[in-house]
Amino acid sequence: MLDRDELEPSATRWNARVARFVGRSWAVIRRHRIILFVAMALCLLGGALLILMATPDYRATASVEVQDVPAGAAGAGPAQRMSASDTETLMQTQLEVLRSRALAEDVARDLALVGTPTFFDGMGEKRPADGKGGQSQRQVEQARVVDLLRSHLEVRLPGKSRILEISFVSANPVLSARVANSYADSLIRADLKRGFDAGVQARRFLLGELDGARRDLERAERDLATYAAHSGRPVSEGGAATLAAPEGSTAARLAQLNAFRAQATAERIAAQKRWESARGASADSLPDVLNNGAMQQIVADRAQARAQVAEERQFRKDAHPEMREARARLAALDEQADAMAETIRSSMRAQYDVAVRGEQQIDREIAKIEDQARTEQGRDVQLGIMGRSVDTYRMLHDSLLQRYRDMASQAGFQAGRIQPLDRAAVPERPFSPKVGETLALAALAGLALGLLLIGARHVFDDAVTSGDTLGERVGLPLIGAVPATGDNPPPPDIFRPIAASLQLATADGLPRSILVTSAQEGEGKSLTLHALALALAGLGKRVLVVDGDMRRPVQHRLFRLPATAGISEVLTGQASAAQAIVETGEAGVSLLSCGAMPPNPAELLATGAFDALLAEVQDRYDSVLIDAPPILGVNDALLLSAKAQVSLLVVEWGRNHHGGLRTAVERLRRAGGRIIGAILTKQQGRSLDYDYHRGG
Repeated sequence: MLDRDELEPSATRWNARVARFVGRSWAVIRRHRIILFVAMALCLLGGALLILMATPDYRATASVEVQDVPAGAAGAGPAQRMSASDTETLMQTQLEVLRSRALAEDVARDLALVGTPTFFDGMGEKRPADGKGGQSQRQVEQARVVDLLRSHLEVRLPGKSRILEISFVSANPVLSARVANSYADSLIRADLKRGFDAGVQARRFLLGELDGARRDLERAERDLATYAAHSGRPVSEGGAATLAAPEGSTAARLAQLNAFRAQATAERIAAQKRWESARGASADSLPDVLNNGAMQQIVADRAQARAQVAEERQFRKDAHPEMREARARLAALDEQADAMAETIRSSMRAQYDVAVRGEQQIDREIAKIEDQARTEQGRDVQLGIMGRSVDTYRMLHDSLLQRYRDMASQAGFQAGRIQPLDRAAVPERPFSPKVGETLALAALAGLALGLLLIGARHVFDDAVTSGDTLGERVGLPLIGAVPATGDNPPPPDIFRPIAASLQLATADGLPRSILVTSAQEGEGKSLTLHALALALAGLGKRVLVVDGDMRRPVQHRLFRLPATAGISEVLTGQASAAQAIVETGEAGVSLLSCGAMPPNPAELLATGAFDALLAEVQDRYDSVLIDAPPILGVNDALLLSAKAQVSLLVVEWGRNHHGGLRTAVERLRRAGGRIIGAILTKQQGRSLDYDYHRGG
């Protein structure tokens, strides 16, 4: 990164450049201030003429307010605040409605603008007299009226408000006010009409929806009644089926059977226990046998018979008839007891079987009742669904009916979204043309035009008329100025101050070799060099004039000498410098003329022979003046400028080079020439002393 010590010189150089640029720009503007003043004066004059010739325009403004929701809108719920984007969309919509052709046509009908010349007179327009393109005259006039209304309408949204300012501009103040108010009224009417049409459409839509809801309700009630009749359920007046279970219904029977099944199950379990106990135990040990009265009698008789048999056995043998009779009676009682026990056991089995069958029968009856209950439950669910459907359709029907009644009751009484705010008043003074603004704009336009002309002249016109313009154009100092003398050489006395200035051109005094050239031909470089050589000789200097313009040599004619061997012969080795240099007849001035004109002067000058020539003659003369061709067009001057110590540019006074002067100086510098300044020739209309000794 650059440190502070490195940045400060850069800033200083930048400030210096800016200061030089500002100074040069101000100098250019100051020098060409006449152009600036003339441009401003012309623009101000044009603005004044425009104000005088312009037709006064009057602007009348009416205003309306745009609300979110129309006041008292039919069926509208509670007002809700619109978002910023919705509000902007609403306002832009109203703007486009105002600019629409339909609204302009409504205004034209409201004010009867078609068919009368009043409107066209107020607008400063010519009323159409004939039809055009298959349209009648009235159609053409109506189209023109609509176009004028739309083109002169101005609509503005002040800030972020909900106010629309409607302005109309015309040459008639009364017409402006009438049209602005008509636009506001038409906008309000259009909004009311849209609201009314929307209400009619909404009522038609609600009526259709109401009819559909009524048909749906009737169908739902009819379906519910039919289904309830099939399922045996009564329907109430409201259309809903009675879902409560009547006395002796399936649910009650199912509850009763469940109680019976619990009792039967208990009886079956008890019978099963008795049977299982009786099946594996002795009949005599069974409680039912023991508790039986007949069985108890048989047991008692059998005990008595056994006692009798035991008693008889003590006295009699088994074969004794009485013994056999007692035993037979005992056996009969045993058989009777066994038979009785088996009978009781069989009855216990029969009781168990009866209990099992009773339980199974109750289970079958319960399953049957449960199936019936599920069927009835499905019917109840379907009845509930259909009942709720009836209620839903009834609520929808009642809501639509109430909405329709509300809209019907409010039809024609609702306010619109757009409310009038201010009526347009007849303007007392025109708003256009605005004298102050017009003149200010004209002055600014004149200032801009003047600066543009000054800049264009500075860029495209490089004519030099003074030392200041010379410095602006090419950045060179002015050595001196020479008045116009036609084709005659200027007096040597005029060049003596210039010759004196040349002696201070370098630190060593008079340059040893000076190239004299110009940007274009005809600027007087050869005459200037001739006069400058005589002036230097008048100061006691020995000067050698070298005619380096091998394309148009003139120095020998200016010195009134015949054409002899010259620089061409010296560079090609045909003659030596001593042989080619001749005395001019002027004290201290010698001439090395061009000699024969070569076909390729640039190639000849580019050789090292010219450097050797300068080195040879510089020791014998105080200064060598080289007459070079113009810079633009050929490269001879560029080649010679690199060999000479300094270069001197000759510029014709007031000549516009169209950018050629800058190009010539840049080319000369790029070729290595050191330009010490310029001499202004053919000066006109100014004192000769003005530019003497001017430095740069």
